[in-house]
Amino acid sequence: MNSPAVRYYHDLLEEMGQEQLEGMDGRFRERLAVEKASYGGRLLTRYLRPKFLRIDQMKQVREVCTVLRNITAKAKDAYFIDAAVREDAALTEKESELAAIDPGFTRICVTSRWDSFWGKEGLKFVELNAECPAGVAYTDVMSRIYLDLPVMKRFKERYRVESFHVREILLHAMLVTYLNWHGHKSARPVPNIAIVDWKDVPTYAEFEIVREYFEFHGVPTIIADPRELDYSNGRLRAGEFEIDLVYRRVLVQEFIDKFDEVQPLFRAYRDGSVCVVNSFRTKIIHKKALFAMLSDTKNAYYFTNDEREIINRHIPWTRVVKDGQTDIKGRTVDLLEYVSLNKDNLVLKPNDEYGGKGISFGWDISQEQWDAALNDARQEPFVVQEKVPLPLEKFPFYDRGLTYEDLLVDFDPFLFGVNMAGCLTRLSTSNLANVTAGGGATVAFVIEEQKH
Repeated sequence: MNSPAVRYYHDLLEEMGQEQLEGMDGRFRERLAVEKASYGGRLLTRYLRPKFLRIDQMKQVREVCTVLRNITAKAKDAYFIDAAVREDAALTEKESELAAIDPGFTRICVTSRWDSFWGKEGLKFVELNAECPAGVAYTDVMSRIYLDLPVMKRFKERYRVESFHVREILLHAMLVTYLNWHGHKSARPVPNIAIVDWKDVPTYAEFEIVREYFEFHGVPTIIADPRELDYSNGRLRAGEFEIDLVYRRVLVQEFIDKFDEVQPLFRAYRDGSVCVVNSFRTKIIHKKALFAMLSDTKNAYYFTNDEREIINRHIPWTRVVKDGQTDIKGRTVDLLEYVSLNKDNLVLKPNDEYGGKGISFGWDISQEQWDAALNDARQEPFVVQEKVPLPLEKFPFYDRGLTYEDLLVDFDPFLFGVNMAGCLTRLSTSNLANVTAGGGATVAFVIEEQKH
C-alpha cells in the first residue's frame, strides 16, 4: 500500500551511511525506552518506518467507522429486546448483571478499537475491542519519536505528513461523557480521574503516559488498583483522592474473578456515584458474537440499507458455533458440516478472549486437529469466521546493517464516541498480529505529496 512513498522512504534509508543508521537506530531505541513506549518492559518496536495512509484512505476509514458506531449502538439495543441475540452473545450470569446496570449515560462505547486487515479485498474488520483498548498513549508517543527521525525529516521535504493526537480526543470524549453522566451535577465540574487496573499489568507504562497528559491539561488524575479503593458516604476514593470518573482499564472477566476484592468500585458504579468509562455494559458488543449478529441475514432488519452495505463490505461472514443450519453466500448449509469441510478458509475464535488465546487457523493445521478444535468449540462459546486476506508489507530495521522483514500488518483504528482518531498498527511474522502474543507495532501517518 502506498508503494511510491514506501519506496522513497526506503531509498532515503539506503542512502544513509552505516554510522548514520546505527546512530539513528540507537537514539530511536533510547527514546522509546525513555518515553515509556514499552509493553511489560519490552520496547514496542524496532522498525524504522511508520505506515503511510493517503488522504482518500483516511477518509474511507472515517466514514466506515462512523457507520460502524451507529451499527454497534443498534446491536446493543437488540441485545436488550431480542432473546436470540442475548443467547448468542453468551454473557455469563455475572456479566449480564453488570450489563443490566444503567451506567448513567447512553453511549455504549466512549473508547473502542476496531481491529482490521487492509488486504486485496479491502478493509475487513475482524474484532472489536469495546472493553478498554490499549495503545492510545503509545500511539501519540511513538508518533512524536518517528517524526523526529532524520530520515523522516528528509521524507517531509517531498511529502506532507500528519500525525494524530489521540490522547486529546480521548480526554475530550471522557469529559463530554462525564458532562452527560446523570451524576455530574452533584460532582465537581472538572472531574478527578482514576485510571483503574491491577498494579502488575504490562501496560502500566501507558497509564503513566495518560496520567501525565491529563494532569498537564488541568485534570487531576491518579493510577489506582481496584482492590485499594474505598467507598463510603456516596464517594469512591483512593486514599484521600475522591474519584468522579473512572477510566476503566481492568477487564470485566478479571474484575469478576476478583469480585469480592473490588466491591467498593462495584457498589459505587451500581449506585451511580461514579462515572465509569467504558461502562461494564460494553461487554455486550465486545463479544465476538457481535460479528455473527451483524453478518447473519436473519438480523438484517435491524439495519438500514446503507448500514447493511457497510456490513457486507467490511464485516466477514461469522457465526456462533452450534448445531443447526445457516446461510452462506445465498445457500443454506449445515453449519458444523460446512465448518469441518472448509477449514482452509475459516478460523475458530473464543467468543471472549484477548491476545490471540484459543484461536485456531484452519489453514495452519491438519483436518484431524481442525475437527478436534471444532468439537471443543461446540462445548464453549466460540465463533467461526471466514478467512480474510492478510496484508504483508516490508519494514526496515537495523541489525548490523539495514535489514528488511515481510510483516503482517494489523490496522486498528480507534473510535472515541463518534470520532475516529488514530490507530494502533501492529506488526507480526505470524498470523497473530498482537502485542500480547509477542508482536510489534508502528504508527500510521496520513501523507500527501507536496505540490511544487
